[in-house]
Amino acid sequence: MRGLLNIVLAVVLATTTMTVYGQKKKRNVKQYNSAEVYRANDVIQDLLKTGRDTVFTRHYLSSFLVDSTRLWKEEVTYTGEKLDDNKYKMSAQSMLKEKNSGELKLNTESEKVYHKNKSDAVYVLNKRYLVDGLVEEIVHQNKQYVVKCIDKEGNVLNETGCLRYSQTPFPVEKTEKFQRNLQKTITNLVSKSKGRLPRYIILAIEADYESQRWNLALDFPKEYKLGSDMHTSLVAAIAHVLNNEKLEEYHFDKDINGNYYNRTMFIPLSFR
Repeated sequence: MRGLLNIVLAVVLATTTMTVYGQKKKRNVKQYNSAEVYRANDVIQDLLKTGRDTVFTRHYLSSFLVDSTRLWKEEVTYTGEKLDDNKYKMSAQSMLKEKNSGELKLNTESEKVYHKNKSDAVYVLNKRYLVDGLVEEIVHQNKQYVVKCIDKEGNVLNETGCLRYSQTPFPVEKTEKFQRNLQKTITNLVSKSKGRLPRYIILAIEADYESQRWNLALDFPKEYKLGSDMHTSLVAAIAHVLNNEKLEEYHFDKDINGNYYNRTMFIPLSFR
């Protein structure tokens, strides 16, 4: 049986209770990974070439692209606009679906300006709408970041951000035990089990403050057979490791007024 190539754990979240979702996406992990699709980077080059104005909507579960007829939690509307012969603007508005009512609530807004012959945006504006009317605004231009925390009256409260993990790095060192346990558990499973491994799995682990539980979404390659013995064993092994991790306060983000927010971490697993 082939072994585990690597486990990239930027930050890891886990708890004793969770909800598990599984989805297939029609994309190659190297070319169209979740972050690239979410940012609309999979279409921007074509739009820059054609200069075509466009509006389209995508639906996501833990930032994984899903069909609108399936389970989703976030709706993002993208608007592309040609500014002149050399500039193109891509805007995005994210709405989160409320758990109980199903109503959509404004989550984030972003704006990117591109030069025609450059693949990277020359101007990026991101806004996140928080509790109590707070807005965290981040502008990236000319290799500089400007961060502001703005109140509901439009006053700038500080230039370090509204959220603690905008101001200070997430304590990655606290996740080292989880990283070791995940790698050990999956390596043992692979060495003892039969069946075809996927080329990759992408985990999205969300710390849900309201329910005090973890939501786990798993992304497998399009061609991989869900429901196979290996697939079931991999999901069970990942769930086992998460179920033995304690949910702690630092897993959530928190604003300057003491309000807590869900936080999602992505873990790509590659096999060969």
